Amino acid sequence: MILCDLRRLLVSSGIIVSIVSSPEIYTHEWASFSTKDFPENRKARSGDVVRIVVTDHRDRRPVEDIVCTDESYRKLYRQAGLKVIQMLAPLANGDEGYAWVNETSIAPWIIYVLSTAESAG
Repeated sequence: MILCDLRRLLVSSGIIVSIVSSPEIYTHEWASFSTKDFPENRKARSGDVVRIVVTDHRDRRPVEDIVCTDESYRKLYRQAGLKVIQMLAPLANGDEGYAWVNETSIAPWIIYVLSTAESAG
């Protein structure tokens, strides 16, 4: 698994920043993504294929992804010998000059800050 390889490369005091899609990104509308044509996404569980359309360019073909819950990510990190030392779910504040849809109330991205299990104490 790539996480194991990254863990082996990490110095004892180092961190890894992992930015992932939140499960909510596949069930809501966004300034640059649409899921309205994929109601089946709402029933998706961790490991299921989901679809989303990127709306800020001309190619509107659906993109397939695999939904992963927080619990699943944490399990993968533990299996790789990594520990979550911080988890962030950033929101737009509304002053960025974009026509946000849900970004000010639902985080489409999750940021995990990871360290080796040994160095995290």
